Amino acid sequence: MLCTSAEFEFAEPFLGSHAIAAGAVTEQTLRSPLFTKLFRNVYVASATPVTHVLRCRAAALLAPPCAVLTGCSASTVRGIELAGAHDPVEFVLPESVLFALQDGVHIRRTSRGRIHSEPWQEIRLASSVRLVFDILTDTKLHRSLPRVVGYLDALLRAGEIDTTALAAYLKGRRENGIVRARRAFQLADPRSESIPESELRVWLTVAGLAPDLQVQVFDDRGAFVGRLDLAFPDRKLAVEYDGDWHRDGDQPQRDDARRQAIRALGWRFVIVTKTELYGAPKAVVAAVRAELSRESSA
Repeated sequence: MLCTSAEFEFAEPFLGSHAIAAGAVTEQTLRSPLFTKLFRNVYVASATPVTHVLRCRAAALLAPPCAVLTGCSASTVRGIELAGAHDPVEFVLPESVLFALQDGVHIRRTSRGRIHSEPWQEIRLASSVRLVFDILTDTKLHRSLPRVVGYLDALLRAGEIDTTALAAYLKGRRENGIVRARRAFQLADPRSESIPESELRVWLTVAGLAPDLQVQVFDDRGAFVGRLDLAFPDRKLAVEYDGDWHRDGDQPQRDDARRQAIRALGWRFVIVTKTELYGAPKAVVAAVRAELSRESSA
């Protein structure tokens, strides 16, 4: 059925070809600053903020009805924001279904039966266990093992998935990436309070340094002094990630006061910045190893 101009709400994604055919816009107007091009032939009013969920709705206009939105895209639609505004929109489809590739869309094919999902936006939305499975096994997105463990930690922490259901889903599967998925499952721990904290923990763990999480520190009188994200209590060494938010407001002063109080009890700290974690993670591991060695030889 041909759309009429009155049916177009430009605050929502729309097919440019349909809008032109309906007389709602002209081709020249679509190329003007009034509209933002989200994908080939998909537009939205430029006043509409572009979010990942909006781009998922836009990509759904291009996808075949059996396409399943999955991975970090499905997680973000479900309210756990693992995808940024301009990250690829992730789909999984049966091998036999056609879906033309284009920039900003990532398509994964599967030959294994039904894809667990539910209706969404004229297409399908992956179930919680399926979206987690695709996050863990899709190696073509070039996400590191620490990063996918961070995503899994976030989903477990939010209650989107539980370990029993995921273990059952992974059992007996043979798809590409399943070895990494099982390794990520072994490394997961929902006690991590952020994705970077998870990544830092995994980098240390795979290097043979296994820190404890959320370690509480008490003084000699039993009074609570502070909590440490990652720590080696027997060596009194704490490892903490300082993200950008640690520079906001009075947070630097609060961090300094807490750390000084813990240092007074004989603890040492390795503070890891965003630049260090993402630019030189092996150097971070080496620094922690060196601190542990220095303590053991003292």
